[in-house]
Amino acid sequence: MPLLSLPSHPPQVDKEVWCQGRGLLQVPSVLSRDIEVLNLSRNQLRSILALPLGFYTALRHLDLSANEISFLQPGVFQALPHLEHLNLAHNHLAVGTALNTGGLGPLPHLTSLDLSGNSLYSGLVEQLLGEAPALRTLSLAENSLTRLGRRTFLSTPALERLDLHSNVLMDIEDGAFEALPRLVHLNLSRNSLTCISDFSLQQLRVLDLSCNSIEAFQTAEPRAEYQLAWLDLRENKLLHFPDLSALPRLIYLNASNNLIRLPAEPPRGGAEGLHAPSEGWSSLPLSNPSRNASTQPLSQLLNLDLSYNEIELVPEGFLEPLTSLRSLNLSRNCLRAFEAQPGSLPCLTLLDISHNALETLELGARALGSLRTLLLQDNALRDLPLYTFTSLASLQRLNLQGNRLSPCGGPAEPGPSGCVAFSGISSLRVLNLADNEMEILQAGAFLHTPLAELDLSSNPGLDVAPGALAGLEGSLEVLALQGNGLAVLQVDLPCFSCLKRLNLAENRLSRLPAWTQAVSLEVLDLRNNSFSLLPGSAMGGLENSLRRLYLQGNPLSCCGNGWLAAQLHQGRVDVDATQDLICRFGSQEEVSLSHVRPEDCEKGGLKNINLIIILTFAVVSAILLTTLATCCCVRRQKFSQQYKA
Repeated sequence: MPLLSLPSHPPQVDKEVWCQGRGLLQVPSVLSRDIEVLNLSRNQLRSILALPLGFYTALRHLDLSANEISFLQPGVFQALPHLEHLNLAHNHLAVGTALNTGGLGPLPHLTSLDLSGNSLYSGLVEQLLGEAPALRTLSLAENSLTRLGRRTFLSTPALERLDLHSNVLMDIEDGAFEALPRLVHLNLSRNSLTCISDFSLQQLRVLDLSCNSIEAFQTAEPRAEYQLAWLDLRENKLLHFPDLSALPRLIYLNASNNLIRLPAEPPRGGAEGLHAPSEGWSSLPLSNPSRNASTQPLSQLLNLDLSYNEIELVPEGFLEPLTSLRSLNLSRNCLRAFEAQPGSLPCLTLLDISHNALETLELGARALGSLRTLLLQDNALRDLPLYTFTSLASLQRLNLQGNRLSPCGGPAEPGPSGCVAFSGISSLRVLNLADNEMEILQAGAFLHTPLAELDLSSNPGLDVAPGALAGLEGSLEVLALQGNGLAVLQVDLPCFSCLKRLNLAENRLSRLPAWTQAVSLEVLDLRNNSFSLLPGSAMGGLENSLRRLYLQGNPLSCCGNGWLAAQLHQGRVDVDATQDLICRFGSQEEVSLSHVRPEDCEKGGLKNINLIIILTFAVVSAILLTTLATCCCVRRQKFSQQYKA
């Protein structure tokens, strides 16, 4: 059988040979006998025979993935006594005769095996695996398995990592994993499981159950201490918060994209009521005084994601046990209120409550003491306590876009009713107040708050008072005032020495303050305004720093924009890179500014001068004729009077 595209000396480095994607029809026989790594992936192999593969007795790593293998000669891998890693992914092992020959045969030293993407179905895995007492990693992903039985993994007692994602598993028989006492990582994502009611793998540390149809999750022995640290339940059909009372070591929990609702209060009826699963209350991580702090439910949890659910409220006490939590995501739920009790969530650094229906936000004293990022965009916040955010001593990023909040002014400036203070927050660096229907930004609104990024966009009619950005001159790097309808800019921009990005698009501006000294501005967006001229006297200070300038949608004049034309011709500034910049010669048709030559404007100037001369001559001539006619008329009248006399 011919070999395709095989060079006389295949690539070999330190006993490693790489022959992937060469159109091979069989295992090459011309390789060095002492190779330890052989990659034959992405070829056209259909059968694996004992010879020539058996020549390479030193092989430790063999990659046969992405071929067309449907036949394995009995005992083909037994001739490789040192084989540790075998990749047979994406072949045709479930068809042809591969499974009628004793499968892979005994694999005494194999530690890693990939059988993913072979259309394997339930009952064939046991036949294919054979004895693999040292196997630690096994992938059966992307197959057609529908159930796991008690005998499925009897031949792999040392298994530590098992990947079963993207099958059609609907049933896992009791005891299916009992033969795997060392299993610590199990991936069951993208299957058809509907319920986990008897979870008993106490040694497991990572469990991925995402993208199933699970409606309930419950451990088999609530009093046992499980080792599970990472649990992924996203994209299921959970109706209640999962029962995690037996998982004190859990540090990561993702239950996003479910149907979870948290109960408003404990059910009545005493202890029996507390265990009614329909209420969904017994599964909540409420504190238990009989336990020490380290074994409280979720006391070691670092990351909790409950986004994309149907949560309308967070029950009192729900957050209290989460003393180690670093990240909490409650975005895209139905929350109308959020309250953090005094001293709660002491380690939390990220809180996302965006895209809810929040109307109230209450942060108790010393709550969220470590919080750095608070995401509250797209809610209905309107009237908050004056010092809601000033108490967050570590806050660095605050997103309030899409609410209805009004900033207060400085200490000496009376603010509008219901305003919120943003001055004196010494840790805050990024603030987004876009789309808040703000009417006025008063002087001193951000005093003693060293912001680096500030977004005030999409507040039509916003009145930016003089001194509104006072105190930010030495810290502000990004400023967005887009879409506010500003006709006059009452901000002394050249004083902001650190400013790098400035967005003034979609306003009514026609003039800019003069940058006469060198500054740091790199990006300037002036699209859709009323600029006709950008004189060099105003823009000269930007020549060394400016890298990108956006000007589309302005009535630019073709003449008088010498500075702008120079930037286009010299290529020092990227001006509207996506399309040509349009300008006008007076009232004439539009042309591309890059095509305008200095002599075009000079010709236009000469034409204007000639026109002025002609008009002047016409006016003078008219005056002279009028004077002459008047004189003639007067003389005629005198002559007539003398004649009559």
